[in-house]
Amino acid sequence: MLKGFHCDSHIGLPKIKFFQKLKFSSQLFMRFAFFWLLLPFIFTAGCSDEAQKRVVKPAEGFNVEIIEEDGMVLIPGQTYRRGNKFSPGNKKIYREESPPHMVTVSSFWIDKYEVTNAQFKEFVDQTGYVTFAEKRLSKEVFPNAPPEQLVPGATIFSPPSNDIDPWASNDAWRWWSYVPGANWQSPEGKGSTIKSRMNHPVVCLNPDDAKAYAKWAGKRLPTEAEWELAARGGLKNAMFTWGDEPKPDEKWMANCFQGRFPANNSGQDGFIGTAPVGSYPPNGYGLYDMAGNVWEICSDFYHPDYYSFFTKMPHPDPNGPEKPITNDELQHFNRYGTCPLPRDGVSELTYLHVTKGGSFLCHWDYCLRYRPAARHYAEVLAPTNHSGFRCVRDSE
Repeated sequence: MLKGFHCDSHIGLPKIKFFQKLKFSSQLFMRFAFFWLLLPFIFTAGCSDEAQKRVVKPAEGFNVEIIEEDGMVLIPGQTYRRGNKFSPGNKKIYREESPPHMVTVSSFWIDKYEVTNAQFKEFVDQTGYVTFAEKRLSKEVFPNAPPEQLVPGATIFSPPSNDIDPWASNDAWRWWSYVPGANWQSPEGKGSTIKSRMNHPVVCLNPDDAKAYAKWAGKRLPTEAEWELAARGGLKNAMFTWGDEPKPDEKWMANCFQGRFPANNSGQDGFIGTAPVGSYPPNGYGLYDMAGNVWEICSDFYHPDYYSFFTKMPHPDPNGPEKPITNDELQHFNRYGTCPLPRDGVSELTYLHVTKGGSFLCHWDYCLRYRPAARHYAEVLAPTNHSGFRCVRDSE
């Protein structure tokens, strides 16, 4: 089976200019792109050694029993409708979310909050782990690259100084930059720090970094099906994690982009970049930031037409396509509506993984993806400062 996605907003990055001329010695792939995707004090209030129960009302007419344990929430196994075929309200259709279909997921536990800088620091302090963004690219893999193009770094949102029309071209490099020295400890590059952001979600990680943390914590990354079920919070077919009103009572319910994207973020929701985890109301399952703040990395490979494949061979607990795709296949899909099989011999660094939930850069007009059904992707090669993750574990 295959995998991929339609790139519409600031989410899908074109080929990074910084590495445009790099070639793999064995022609592992024709080109590789950095996407932005194109990313605490751990909050465990109310948790103890034994599971605690409380009942909340996520929306009028809904009562959901919440079982918490060690900073995680139990999601009961169930069948739900995944995906979306309607415009979320901005007159745009996101075809990678279709067709909607029923999917069955077994019970699992999920973190109440996105993994924070404080939590990731504890992992690094105990294990000495070095993230992908902190490593030099290999001269053996990139034999023709000059040394200055192998330096560690990440892809960082860099808004233009002047107001521009983001729809004028597909050049997302008008507001994204590859920044040497950017990593989880310095999310904007050299000189930046997380000292005052220890309770913010950790960013500038790739899927392998997220998996390493999850394994250390005795957990794993969620599947796309698990993540969307948890994000819906017990609401049936709602457009947002809180219901169908995009801004109930004129209140922002998620950390997203207001103003004119990409140059002018007015910060009406109280934040310009990431926000401390738990800054917005939880969904019906008591989970925080399932909309906005940072994209959350899932375990599935990404394919823009995966749902069409799945509906022909549905099965419980899906974990995504068996085969990965790269930006080459994705661009073919965006242009022609079909996605070819990936070429043999491509580097694992170019594989695309599902991300969910939107980020602080999602904008109503340009990228309305802070919704449960919204789908995006992360490339192993391209850590960004708007993608993070949370973990799950099996229900025993």
